[in-house]
Amino acid sequence: MNHIKVYISLFLITLLSNSTNAQNNISELNDVILSKLPENINIIGLGDPTHQESTITKYRIDLIKKLVEDKKFEIIAIEGNIYELYKAHQKFIQSNDISYLENAMYSQLNIAEMEELYRYVYEKNQKGNTILITGFDPAFSGYSFTQNIKEELENIDFLGEKEKQDFLNELKKATTSNLKALFRNNKKVRSKIVHYSKLILSEFKPEKESDYFFEQALRNILFLYSNEQNDNSGNLRDMAMSNNISFLTKLYPNQKIILFASSTHLLKNPTEINSNFFQNNRKTLGDLLNQSYNDEYYFIAYSGISGEKSNMFNKPKEIIELDENSIEYKYKDVASSIFLNKSISPEKNIYCRFLGHSFLEINIWKVMDGLILIKNIEPAKIKKL
Repeated sequence: MNHIKVYISLFLITLLSNSTNAQNNISELNDVILSKLPENINIIGLGDPTHQESTITKYRIDLIKKLVEDKKFEIIAIEGNIYELYKAHQKFIQSNDISYLENAMYSQLNIAEMEELYRYVYEKNQKGNTILITGFDPAFSGYSFTQNIKEELENIDFLGEKEKQDFLNELKKATTSNLKALFRNNKKVRSKIVHYSKLILSEFKPEKESDYFFEQALRNILFLYSNEQNDNSGNLRDMAMSNNISFLTKLYPNQKIILFASSTHLLKNPTEINSNFFQNNRKTLGDLLNQSYNDEYYFIAYSGISGEKSNMFNKPKEIIELDENSIEYKYKDVASSIFLNKSISPEKNIYCRFLGHSFLEINIWKVMDGLILIKNIEPAKIKKL
């Protein structure tokens, strides 16, 4: 019996030791990144391949905390609706209830690892350090958008109750992603929410901070749904994301922003990726930020040397074998995860799987400023709300 207890004790000690070592490796790597960041960075993008990597999320959250503590970043903008996440943050800070944030988030980002970030932000705000979680996406992301708009409409007297209810009914349809969405008349729904958004914007005068986010939410609706289908139709979302970052920089002119999102949106110079999708007049948020803010925008991509990802059924699946022409293959024998930039690894055209764990040939340092290669990535489990 005693030898069983000894075995269990040794197992727990080993488990704890491995966990501690992993945390130390993450912290040490992020210290290296901080030491190599240019001082003039005001917007930093931290991009993942698919949203669903537990390990990559842990690395990013540790880096976010260091950016807040050491580099004085104050805004954490997550890929999700800018208004919905802003409202969720306000309610979360008042209540310490993370369900507000989770109900505003894309479901793929509702993973247990995010809770550490929420706790950190809450504690900072409780101590008087204003750290804001918001979104930057114009698209609807969660389940709380319509309820938030309903609360706003209570303070608007230039719409009648029938008009308000009609607007809310159409918004609810637009933000619903269940099977009913397949059978609705999207053109009619969009026409209605555009009509009411225009009507409100023509009369609404923002006075406080939250009013400006409400106004921006309506502007996003107009931008996404008023535009006719044209050569930019596939770029509208990223273009509106760029508008939202511009909105944040004007509302908070002296605050630095962290972007937590898919690398698909954050990458620079899409024409430097050898893929028909990116060669076809593709505009990304990162490319637009690069044009607007130049070297004040810095993009770090994350990729895996080995490990597992989640498949379409949210089950673990081995990522594909390394391509011998890839940067991941070049560093496959490193002892632990590694940070690379142009001065450390001055390649030009090389394969990399920073997008969806699929290898693409890229002019690497035109597309990103830094790359973190994680020795062994693990998939995350999406929480059921």
